[in-house]
Amino acid sequence: MKKGDREAFQTIYHRYVRVVYREISKRIDNLETVEDLTQEIFLSLWEKREVYQPKGEIFPYLYGMIVNRVLNHYRASKVQPQFIQTWENIAESVAGIEELPTVFQQAHREEIESLLDAAIISLPARMRQVYKLRYENDKSVTEIASLLSTSPNTIYNQLKSIRKRLIESLRHSSYLFL
Repeated sequence: MKKGDREAFQTIYHRYVRVVYREISKRIDNLETVEDLTQEIFLSLWEKREVYQPKGEIFPYLYGMIVNRVLNHYRASKVQPQFIQTWENIAESVAGIEELPTVFQQAHREEIESLLDAAIISLPARMRQVYKLRYENDKSVTEIASLLSTSPNTIYNQLKSIRKRLIESLRHSSYLFL
């Protein structure tokens, strides 16, 4: 699947689609929403196939995606779930997995990285250049100003604007920060 093999993805899809659907439907009553979230999970799995780092079975990773999507749904619809009851019925196949918190953290980290990557790509060219110099090349504001033949104050303002845009991108996503 990581190499773009659609048959491998279809095998995973057919093996797990009913389980994913069932786990989501235990927590959300609207069948249309359940179907949408199920499709979103598999679409996301396909889109992130190159960054997915398998550590054993794929279901714990999918389950982490289920948790995130369901919680995002609750957040977006302003529903306050009773968390104990919501996750009381964890699938028996998952309940004994000791690495589940690690899987959730990995799914969470990958989702945030994906959101940030998209936000960075959407920055205007000059801001993207300032971002890369500051955060990827670890240049100081003074060094960046010198390299770009501009004032340090301009760089400060651009960095402030970049931070604001990245925060807004994350805020406008439906992603729930746990």
